[in-house]
Amino acid sequence: MTIKTFNINSDKTAFVKAYLPDAIAGLPFCEKRPAIVIFPGGGYEHCSDREGEPIAFQYLALGYAAFVVTYACNEKFPEPLMNAAYIFYKIRMRAEEFSIDPQKMAVLGCSAGGHLAGCLATMWSDIQLTKTIGCEPEDLRPNAAILCYPVISGVTAPHEGSFKVLLGEDASRSDLSRLSLENRVTPKTPPVFIWATANDDCVSAHNSLVMAKACVSNKVPVELHLFDEGPHGLSTCDKATGWNEAFYLEKVRRWIGLSAEFLAKYMNV
Repeated sequence: MTIKTFNINSDKTAFVKAYLPDAIAGLPFCEKRPAIVIFPGGGYEHCSDREGEPIAFQYLALGYAAFVVTYACNEKFPEPLMNAAYIFYKIRMRAEEFSIDPQKMAVLGCSAGGHLAGCLATMWSDIQLTKTIGCEPEDLRPNAAILCYPVISGVTAPHEGSFKVLLGEDASRSDLSRLSLENRVTPKTPPVFIWATANDDCVSAHNSLVMAKACVSNKVPVELHLFDEGPHGLSTCDKATGWNEAFYLEKVRRWIGLSAEFLAKYMNV
């Protein structure tokens, strides 16, 4: 495996860490691997390490190239989305260098990172993004999205901290609605896999429910797993991410394999 780090901005506060599996001679699969671009959570105030590399390693074991993004934090919208779109575009344009298939690129986000991944999945055709980056809309469209206990809505059981960072203390209801992803889903949104726990007391599972409903309404392929129990921030549900043995961990940990099956179906992995 090769690990490389690339800066996104000049002051080096935003960057991406690429985990690139070695090629195995004689296996065509290695010439163009699927890729997953990971946006950790942290309420848009920081990027959680425990939702970056540990998740990347799970997908590496499944044959993916993984890219963990440290995006601009404590910045008003659309700065974090600009970071996300720019790095996604750059990875896609460098697909040959990274030995990945540019049409098999998924985004994954946890908590506030789920909101950011969801922003890219639903706003990839925004003219402000394409004009700033200098690309075609389809260059920014992920082929699938994995949203882990995501922040979705600014109006339905919102995670107030995330939206205060993005919009300020006095955000209007119209601004909150504009950044509520259930209002941004269209029939061109890529397939979406969502999971959450029913008793998450930090980011309400209502966020996942309204996102799944929006996908159904727009005929976007969607798979939702709502596990009955588990705290916020489970990541890979194991000791590598700070969780000791508990009766629910093994059950919730199934999200990794379930998401891989979803990607295999909708990205033809």
